[in-house]
Amino acid sequence: MNAFAPPDPSLLFSRHDPSDPRLGDRVAKSAQDADVAIVGYPDDEGIHINGGRLGAKAGPDAIRNWLYRMTPHPKMAARCFCDLGNLKAQGDLNQRHTEAASTVEDVLLKKQRVLALGGGNDYAYADGLGFLRACGDPKIKPVIVNVDAHLDVRDPAKGLSSGTPFFRLLELNQEFDFVELGIQTLCNSRAHWQYVEAKGGHIIAMDEILQSGTSLVECVTSRLGDLLLKARPAFLAIDIDAFAYPFAEGSSAPWPLGLLPHDFYPLLALLLKRWDVRVMGIYEVSPSLSQGHASAKLAAQWAHMFLHEPG
Repeated sequence: MNAFAPPDPSLLFSRHDPSDPRLGDRVAKSAQDADVAIVGYPDDEGIHINGGRLGAKAGPDAIRNWLYRMTPHPKMAARCFCDLGNLKAQGDLNQRHTEAASTVEDVLLKKQRVLALGGGNDYAYADGLGFLRACGDPKIKPVIVNVDAHLDVRDPAKGLSSGTPFFRLLELNQEFDFVELGIQTLCNSRAHWQYVEAKGGHIIAMDEILQSGTSLVECVTSRLGDLLLKARPAFLAIDIDAFAYPFAEGSSAPWPLGLLPHDFYPLLALLLKRWDVRVMGIYEVSPSLSQGHASAKLAAQWAHMFLHEPG
């Protein structure tokens, strides 16, 4: 764990009032006592390589700032969680991915869950790699879901960018079901689309969602069918630019016709209930690109859901 620097204590918000506790009061002092480990990736080099707007290196602490000010859910038990801090800026990007993947694997093998805060979406590869390595039962096929405007299956020959994580995962010699959700047809090439389909991936694009005439939950459950029936191990990768521009202004590449948070909320609640979600990553929150902290607050709300037992 020495690849991570402890979180800034000033982020652990408290009102110092036992009748009004905040999540900042609930951070476990020992990782051994936790059910969930939070890790941060203050790194947007992968976004720079991909030509995106920078700022996501400040994402992890911006999300923590709002998450730790939130109250525990008044009617749901919060999981006990610790914060391992931020990955140190040492070595090249590949080395940092390797360190992150090893940490995620180590946490999962201790029967804990991981909440990862990015940072560029290239860290979805590190989180996914650690997740797949820790999936021990070969009879239960794991599932990886990329909630994103982009397929992110670029060939890494030009660098390990934020556009390459799922190409790298799909090229591993390990089977998993793969879902791409919220994909924008206007910013993904035919070659990338065909690559995902050739690999057996399921693409649920914004065009399909908007034209379905049904809710997001109905659209997704109709498309995924039997994939939702088993309590399979799952990794949810949420790129904040999957959401519509007013809610995701502070991201690398937002679009107006993206997912709406009020539509995604019941879907996330369903996935947390149906699947054994062992890792959830939230990536590409760029505070400097947001006027009103909307993206960081939205990310913190998804994190808050993950830290509570599904109802």
